[in-house]
Amino acid sequence: MTSPVDAQTLTVRAVADALHVRASGLGFISGPVLDRLQDGRSVRVDFDLIVLEKPNGAVVSRAQQSFNLSFDLWEQRFAVTRIGPMPRSISHLTARAAEDWCLDNVTVPVASLGRTGRDTPFWVRVEYRIPERSANAPAEDSTFTLHTLIDVLSRRREDENKAKSVEAGPFRLGN
Repeated sequence: MTSPVDAQTLTVRAVADALHVRASGLGFISGPVLDRLQDGRSVRVDFDLIVLEKPNGAVVSRAQQSFNLSFDLWEQRFAVTRIGPMPRSISHLTARAAEDWCLDNVTVPVASLGRTGRDTPFWVRVEYRIPERSANAPAEDSTFTLHTLIDVLSRRREDENKAKSVEAGPFRLGN
C-alpha cells in the first residue's frame, strides 16, 4: 500500500521520444533512508511511472526502474546507479540532485501514449518503494551481536513508510 507524498508538484515534458516527469518535494532521501546511507549501507529505490487516462483511471503506459543509492562519507555527497540492462552511474550529487537524477531516468516512450496526451488529457502517478532487505540476503556480519539484534528488532519501524506516491494532472503534450 502506498501513501501520498505531501507538498509536491509534478511537471511533465516530452524530450525527444520520451516523457519525463519532475516532482518537487518527493524527498525520499531522508529519515531512515538517509540514516542507512550515512551508516555506509546502500539503499535500493524502485520507481513506477504510470500514465493514466483519468485520476485513478486505467493505465495507458508504465515504466519501472530501480536504483542503488550510496553516500560518500568523506565528501558528504551521494552516488546513484541505475540497475538493469543499461546501467549508468553518477556521483558527487546533493540529496535533491540524486532524487532528481533518479526520476529523470524513469521515462515512458511518447509513442506508448497513442492518442492520449495530444488529443485527450492524461494523469501521471509516480510511486517509489524502498524494498525491505531480503531475509535470504547475505548478512553484512554473520556473527550474533547486540548490534545485530537491535538492528533486526528495529527493522519494522525503519521500513514502515517505505512506499510513497504522487498523482497529478491533467496534462497534455504540446503540438
